[in-house]
Amino acid sequence: MTYRLAFVFLIAATPAFAVDPTGVPQCDALLKRYEACSGQLSPRQVHAAQKELLDGAMGIRAAAADPSKRADLERYCVDRFEQMKRESDIKECMSKP
Repeated sequence: MTYRLAFVFLIAATPAFAVDPTGVPQCDALLKRYEACSGQLSPRQVHAAQKELLDGAMGIRAAAADPSKRADLERYCVDRFEQMKRESDIKECMSKP
């Protein structure tokens, strides 16, 4: 019984969900890498990272529908990706090719 509970907790604590594509390649690359690397965060940070991923993807999809915002959105995602490679708690993972 103890082993089953530990296994269920492990599965529940692992960020194993997929963020749907946003249609903006630069943003999809950022979100995909962030999702892959978020498992290296502390357990307390994983939930916040999952929420940020889902909220971010929804916002990006909404903004991507407006052609006047697309270039700014692409630039934002590239800049944010580079910032996370330099300054985040998971910068080593975010920097992998």
